[in-house]
Amino acid sequence: MRKPPQSCQSGPGRPVDQEKLESILDAVLCGFAEGDMHFTIEGVARRAGVSKGTIYRHFDNAEALLSAVLERQHRDMQGQSKAPVTDLEDLRTQLVELGMHLLDFLTSEQGVRIMRTVIAHGARHSAHGQLIYRDGPKASVQNAANLLAEAQRLGQIRLDDPLEQADQLIGMFKGNMVTGLWMNGRETPTHEEKQRRVESAVNLMLRALRPD
Repeated sequence: MRKPPQSCQSGPGRPVDQEKLESILDAVLCGFAEGDMHFTIEGVARRAGVSKGTIYRHFDNAEALLSAVLERQHRDMQGQSKAPVTDLEDLRTQLVELGMHLLDFLTSEQGVRIMRTVIAHGARHSAHGQLIYRDGPKASVQNAANLLAEAQRLGQIRLDDPLEQADQLIGMFKGNMVTGLWMNGRETPTHEEKQRRVESAVNLMLRALRPD
């Protein structure tokens, strides 16, 4: 998942529309990373160094802007499009990659700060909270479910409900590791620790889903 830019200072002078669009989306992320829950078009415009009119040329309202930020983050976290699942080992590889991308973001310093803010913001603004859930946690579960469903179609595994099993897998990825970080209750895990956790969760799930 995309990290906030190194500098979150606003700056004028980006003549290309696409660059202005990216600076607007970056401004929203920077605000979240800095704990700013006052998500308004005016505040984003100040942070991005653009006019409100520039933002409204791209987005009808704050909900559309937030949705665009979440969609971009989701695309970044998924990386390049993967080929369809062909066998059980391919499924294992793709699920491990998905889990590592997810944990790399959720346990990064920027990711922890962003998630603390968006959770608090979503609790105060239900419409935004629904968008954050739809394009964040729910989308990650759906991606895992799509992989599992494809493997089931090929006869590699047996599923009762792809979404339910995917939700359980994502839960095993995160567990108390992520909760502890968000609560300042533990140190940031190492790459090796995350790798062990993800691979163990995937192996446990695939053993449970093997056909009779």
